[in-house]
Amino acid sequence: MKSIKVGLIGTGYIGLVHLEMLRRIVGVEVLAVADKNRELAIRAAEKLKIPKVYAGADELVGDREIDVIHNCAPNYVHFEINRRAILAGKEVLSEKPLSLNSRESAELVELAKTHNTLTAINFCYRYYPVVQEAAARARRGDLGEVRAFLGHFLQDWLFFKTDYSWRLDPEIAGGANVIADLGSHWCDLVQFVTGRKIAEVMAELHTCLPKRRKPTTGPLSFSSQKAADYEDVEVKLDDYAALFIRLDNGARGNFTTCQVAAGRKVDIELQVFGSKESYAWSHVHPNALWIGHRDRGNEIFYESSQLQAEETQKYAALPTGHPMGYHDAIYNLFRDYYGALAAKREDRPYNVHFPDFETGHEEMCVIDAAVESNKLGRWVKVQR
Repeated sequence: MKSIKVGLIGTGYIGLVHLEMLRRIVGVEVLAVADKNRELAIRAAEKLKIPKVYAGADELVGDREIDVIHNCAPNYVHFEINRRAILAGKEVLSEKPLSLNSRESAELVELAKTHNTLTAINFCYRYYPVVQEAAARARRGDLGEVRAFLGHFLQDWLFFKTDYSWRLDPEIAGGANVIADLGSHWCDLVQFVTGRKIAEVMAELHTCLPKRRKPTTGPLSFSSQKAADYEDVEVKLDDYAALFIRLDNGARGNFTTCQVAAGRKVDIELQVFGSKESYAWSHVHPNALWIGHRDRGNEIFYESSQLQAEETQKYAALPTGHPMGYHDAIYNLFRDYYGALAAKREDRPYNVHFPDFETGHEEMCVIDAAVESNKLGRWVKVQR
């Protein structure tokens, strides 16, 4: 079986993470990279010995040698790159959000079905071993009926007025910032662990810093420029959001996300309360799953390739006591995706257990409902 050849678009932070993890996948070769900033693409290619460099996405998508496109470009070009890749006969693994709205994401889902495209979207946090374990326990009935849930996703990288990102520009990011960026990850987590769908939301989206200082030169964030290198801009997108959520079984919950929470880096927490027991997971301690009981002592379960459910053991690739990390979570997703792709190429049966474009579309529907709820000031049903 010849190697699967990959082309990656967007060589910023997350693109480099993709490239590093692809090196760990047996039978996969990164053939080309592309970036609007050609210097970034050249540096990535030189560092990782990638033979081809393209200045634009269209050139890379048009390369007949490439089998799979990894779309790591900014939000506003996700839809068009994904669409063109499908039409060009490529398989596609995309960063989230899948598009700028659910109308576009629905089109991508239908295109993928029509062209028999194997798709995936990088909701990587579900791939920590104990998150997989929590979902497996819920599926076999240990959790019981989901009654309630809560959680948060907090960061501080937009804390200062001089912190600016393209994610704050609606022309690039779409109709939402933090609820699409961080909120989509958390909403995927709660749906994955519970096995239920988000049916209705009531949301408040808020801009804590309505005016910021945008760099006129150099990078848009994480820089140390002088005051003279900035211009004052009005910010219209959210850096804080709160959601009340109803699942399709009637369970209630709430979620808060914020990017101006000083000291919080990637602070994710999910708590799920069932009729038999409860689960809690924190990204601050990612290898531990708290299991709560009413009639006996609570438990803390640590990731283990020996003790986890049979279907989740493969995600705990290290000996018990050695914690897996963020890169490993992405690797776990990629391994599932490329395992399915290898089976597809060999005409073997396979199941899609990883998040695909349908998953990405579901999250776009939740985001659209949250934006609409914020405008109307009431509950809004998620339209799929």
